[in-house]
Amino acid sequence: MPGPSRPARVRCRSRTASAVPPQLLGAAEDALRYVDGVVAADLSSVSDNPLFFPDDDLVVHGGNFFGQPAAFAADVLAMVTAQLGNLAERQLDLLVDPARNGGLPPMLAAGPGRQHGMQGVQLATTAFVAEIRRAAVPAGMQSLPTNLHNQDVVPFGTQAALRAHDMAELLRLLCGSLAVGLRQAAHVGARRPTASGCAALLDTLVEAIPAVDPDRPLDADVRRAADLLTATPSR
Repeated sequence: MPGPSRPARVRCRSRTASAVPPQLLGAAEDALRYVDGVVAADLSSVSDNPLFFPDDDLVVHGGNFFGQPAAFAADVLAMVTAQLGNLAERQLDLLVDPARNGGLPPMLAAGPGRQHGMQGVQLATTAFVAEIRRAAVPAGMQSLPTNLHNQDVVPFGTQAALRAHDMAELLRLLCGSLAVGLRQAAHVGARRPTASGCAALLDTLVEAIPAVDPDRPLDADVRRAADLLTATPSR
């Protein structure tokens, strides 16, 4: 969503954050299909130990309880979340920087020099990304022996899954922050998107979220925007 036209140096191509979302999102979707497949297989599998086969008068001891597939899948989910968070944060940074946003005001402030605009939100997104990156360290290979070394290799699947869940909430806030930025960009002079789906989403954001003029706390707006993104079907 570039700003109003004005004489400027012409770049050979768009910055990566605006040029490669289809490739990044496509790779993320492929990875999520893998995660879905692992979860579906685990839900349909037998995880008991031992297994009893009364018709054959047989008791079989094995490792069906070992949750390594789910741990690896949760680690993949964490990596996807981290990279999507990187993209959202970089896109918001591009949007609020007057040196790179096509002539829009600093921090998309309606009154530059008198208002902060998106400054608080942009600072928060930096913190969100830092937290996501720190949490993205794989859990499925952090094995520690326990239970008197009876369980001497541990997959940490539960920790991996809970960590991925927490990261998903941070990603949700990052996407909500970017959405508020896009809504504010429209208020300070950005051109309307040409893609119909993007234009429709912007209209929804404009209707639900007031422009930041004057400054106000934006935490509720970020959460409202995140809710809208979650509820809006993809096109």
